[in-house]
Amino acid sequence: MNLQTGLTGGLYKVCEWMYRLAYLNLLWIIFTFIGFIIVGFGPATVAMYSVMRKWLDSEDDFSVFPTFLAYYRLEFKQANKIGLVLFTVSLFIVIDTRLVGSFDGVILYIFLSSLITVSILLLVVMLYIFPLVVQYKNTTFQYFKSALILGVSFPIRTLLMFGSVLSVVFICLIFPVISFFYLGSGLSFITMFFSDHLFRKINEGQMVVTN
Repeated sequence: MNLQTGLTGGLYKVCEWMYRLAYLNLLWIIFTFIGFIIVGFGPATVAMYSVMRKWLDSEDDFSVFPTFLAYYRLEFKQANKIGLVLFTVSLFIVIDTRLVGSFDGVILYIFLSSLITVSILLLVVMLYIFPLVVQYKNTTFQYFKSALILGVSFPIRTLLMFGSVLSVVFICLIFPVISFFYLGSGLSFITMFFSDHLFRKINEGQMVVTN
């Protein structure tokens, strides 16, 4: 009887999280497009991470939509600053990737190594930047600085997080329909899960990561 109850409870929990992630992902997509993607992606992503943080902190007694909307409005300006920086650096990488073929010899290796380094640093920052935004209050520069410091200071955790993110992206590429329901929320769950655990350890050790 206890086994049946345990199995039922476990299945219910899985179904509940599947529903939560799907609903949150749809909100993320809708509000990203409401902001015409350019000014909607950042606020929608911060709002998504804010809701995810509450769930991971075992806060269940709140309405998802009003909470999402409140964070979307509250963090609109800050989130768009972060989104603009991420977009600009990403655009720089894309343009430089197309220019790689124009060089040869030593210049090619220098250019290519620099491009790879910047790309890796961008990926590291993207893993931590949004969890930091919903955890701490700081300036845009400090968020980027802290994200980079965290990624470099905890390489094993960063690699595990990156591997998990790649797994989700890979699954979504194989089954595109899954991305409509779980891409954004799935990635936020993974990165917020790893980051939240790290933040707890840092706070317990009284380490300041945002200075």
